[in-house]
Amino acid sequence: RQTLCLAGMVRVVVVSNRLPVTIHPEKAPPNDVEQSSGGLVSAMRSVIEDYDEVVWIGWPGGFVSSEEEERRMSQRLQEARTDVSLRPVWLSREEVEDFYNGFSNSSLWPLLHWMTPYARFRKSWAESYRRVNQRFADEILKIAGLEDLVWVHDYHLFLVPQLLRKNHEGDSSPMPQRPKDLPPPLSPTNREDHEASEGFAKSDGRFVSMDLDPRSAHAGTGPQKKVSFSEETSSMVSKSPSDGIGKLKVAFFLHTPFPSFEMINVLPNCTEIVEGILGADLIGFHTYSFLRHYRSCVIRLCGFTPEMDTIDHMGRRTKLSVFPIGANCQDISQAMQTDEFAEKLRELTNEFKGKNVVLSVERLDYTKGMPQKLDAIELYLEEAHAQQKSAAEAQEEDDEAGQVRSNRLEGLQKKFKERRHGSSALRTSVKHWIRQAWASEDQLDHAKTVFVFVAIPSRQKVEEYKNIKDEVHRRITDVSGRFSTGTYSPIKYLFHTVDLNELAALYARADCCLVTPLIDGMNLVAKEFIAAKDRSLANVVPGTIVLSENAGAAQELFDALVVNPYDVDAVADAIHTGLELTRGSLDKEARWEITERMRTSVLQNDAVAWARGLLQELQIVSSLAGSVGYAPAIKMLDFLAACFFESAMGTKALFIDFDVALQDDGQWSVPKPLFHRLAARNDLKVYILSAFGKDFMEEHFGEYNAFTLIAENGFHVRNPEALWQRARPSTAMEWMEKVKPVMELFVRCTPGAKI
Repeated sequence: RQTLCLAGMVRVVVVSNRLPVTIHPEKAPPNDVEQSSGGLVSAMRSVIEDYDEVVWIGWPGGFVSSEEEERRMSQRLQEARTDVSLRPVWLSREEVEDFYNGFSNSSLWPLLHWMTPYARFRKSWAESYRRVNQRFADEILKIAGLEDLVWVHDYHLFLVPQLLRKNHEGDSSPMPQRPKDLPPPLSPTNREDHEASEGFAKSDGRFVSMDLDPRSAHAGTGPQKKVSFSEETSSMVSKSPSDGIGKLKVAFFLHTPFPSFEMINVLPNCTEIVEGILGADLIGFHTYSFLRHYRSCVIRLCGFTPEMDTIDHMGRRTKLSVFPIGANCQDISQAMQTDEFAEKLRELTNEFKGKNVVLSVERLDYTKGMPQKLDAIELYLEEAHAQQKSAAEAQEEDDEAGQVRSNRLEGLQKKFKERRHGSSALRTSVKHWIRQAWASEDQLDHAKTVFVFVAIPSRQKVEEYKNIKDEVHRRITDVSGRFSTGTYSPIKYLFHTVDLNELAALYARADCCLVTPLIDGMNLVAKEFIAAKDRSLANVVPGTIVLSENAGAAQELFDALVVNPYDVDAVADAIHTGLELTRGSLDKEARWEITERMRTSVLQNDAVAWARGLLQELQIVSSLAGSVGYAPAIKMLDFLAACFFESAMGTKALFIDFDVALQDDGQWSVPKPLFHRLAARNDLKVYILSAFGKDFMEEHFGEYNAFTLIAENGFHVRNPEALWQRARPSTAMEWMEKVKPVMELFVRCTPGAKI
C-alpha cells in the first residue's frame, strides 16, 4: 500500500463544508485569517509529504461584501497557509442559513442521529442544499485532474460525488464492456480468416465454428450476412470513462452515524441523498453498523443489490469500507510538551488535591445526552453522600444501600464478561475490586468527587440547541445547589471553548472520563483522553472511560466501561467503578494497566493512520475496479464463435442461462436444432441453467444426456449420464414451513402473484 501511495506522487483534493481557517475581513492582516485545529487538519498536515500537493476546498467561515473583498480574501487565504492550498467556496448569508442551519443541521443531522422529533423540513432548504453542493462540485471540477484523489467529507456534501460524475463524465449510459477475465479480442491478423468463413471445422489444431446462430437454427433464416470484424467487435471492447473524458477518483467519508432505512426514509428526498453518495469510488464509515444501514438503504431506495462491500450500479462499482477515525495524537503530544501545559496541570493538581475528578467534554448538542448524564450524576451523588451518614443515624440503611450497590456492581461485571470483545484485564480488575473494596478499611470517599463539564457552544441560532442549553444550565444549577457546601461544589461548569493546552491538562488530571452520547459516529473525546495519559510526565494520573455503547469508539476501546446511556443506574454504577479502578484499593501498576493498554491502541490508530489508510485504499480501489459495464446480449455470429473456440486449446465449457424462447404465436419453444449441434461436438461441455424446476428441464432437455442440467437456480443438478440430485444433499428444509405463511400473506396482498 505504501509503495502504491508514493510511486506516482499525486495531488489530494480535500472537500469539506469548512476550510481549516476562519476569515475576518473586517480585521487587518494577519488577524484576518484565523487558523483552525482538529483531527482532520492534523491528519492532512501529516500526509502532505506523501503527495505532490494538498488542495482544500470549503467555505472560509465568513462573508465578503464585494467582489474586490472576495479577491483580497482569496489572496490572503493563499498567503495564510503554505503547506495546503486553500480554495474558498463563497456563500451568502442566506445560503448559510438555508443550506447549513436549515437542511444540514435541522433536517439531516437529527435523522442521522435517530432524533426524528427534532427534524424539520422545508423545500427551500433542500433547493439551497442542491445549489450549494453544485457549487462545491463546480469548484472541484475547475482544478481536479485524472490523477488527483478527491476526498469529500460529511453530510453537508452528500450530493457532491454524484454531481461530479454527471458533470465530469456526462449523463450517457455506460458503454458495454468486455469482461476483463475473457480472452482478448482477435488480433487484426486473424480478421480476414473469420470474416471469410461461413462454417468452420477443426483444422491444424484450431477450433472453428459451426452455424451456432439461434436465428438460423430456430427461424430457418439461412446463412448470415458477413459482418466486418471491426464493426461488430467495437461494441464488445472494454470502454471506460477514462478512455474518453476521464474518470475522477472520488472518496466520501461520513463523520456521523448512518441511520437505518426507517430513519432516513423520513427525509422527503432520501433517495436523492443515498444515490448522491454512490458517485464515489469509495465510501467510508466509522463502523460496520453504519455501513450495513447504508447497504440496506441502497437496496430499498435505489433498487441495487450490493455485495458484502461493493455496489454495482449504472455501470460503476462503489466500494464500501470502514475507517474508524483516530485521535489527533500529534497535536496533543506537542501540547503536553509546552510550559503552558505543565503550569496548567500543576494548577489543576493543586485545585483538585484529594478529590476524584470526572471529566465531560461535549458540544452542547441534544445528541450528547447531557440531561441523561446529569440524571446519572445526581443519582451517583445521592448514593455517595448517603455513605457519609453516621453509623448511629442510619447504620441499617447504609448496610441495605451498600448491598444494593454491591448487587448492581456484580451485575455490571457480568455484563462486561458477556461482552463479545470484553477485556480480560478489565474483568479481572472489576472482580478484584468487588472482592476487596468492601472489605477495605480505607475506602474511596465518593462524596469528594468533582465533575468538570466543558460544554462547547454549538449552533446557537438553531432553536433546538437554544432549548437544550437552557435545560442543561437549569439542571446543573439544581444539582450543584443540592449537593454544594461552603467548601465543596460537585460540578465545575465551563461554557466556552478551551485551548488545546488547557484541554490536555484536564485530560491528564481527570481520573475518569464520562462519554455517554445517545448516539455518535465516533466521539474522539474518549480517544483524546487516553492519548493524553502519558505516564512519563509529572502529575499525569491513570484514567478510565465510562463510554456509551452507541458511540463508535465503543467498538475499539474494549477496556472502557461500556454502558447504555439511557440506563441512569448503570451509568452511575460505572462512574463508581471507574473511580475505584483508578483511585481505589488497586495498586499503582494495576491502576495503569488498563489505561496503558488502551493508549497503545489509540496511538497506533491515530488520525494520521486513518487518513493514510483511506487515501491508499482509494488508490487501490480506483486502480483495480474502474467502471463496471453491462454485458448486453449479443447474437452469436460465426466469427464470435470462432473467438470463443480459438481463445485456448482444449475442451471448452458453454453456460447457457435458459429462460423462455417465444415464437411469433407466443408459444414456448426450444431451439432443438441448435442444441443437437451443440451436443454433437466432442470439444464442448454444455451447462444449461434455469430457474425452472427439474421436471420442466427434464421434459425439454432430458434427451441431451451429455448436458449438465441445473434447475431451480442451482438447487437440483443432473450431471451427464446421471440422475437428478440436490446440489447439497444436507440442505435443511424446515425453514420453508416458517417462511411460507409470510409469502402467502404477500400473495394475498399482491394481485397476480403466486408462490
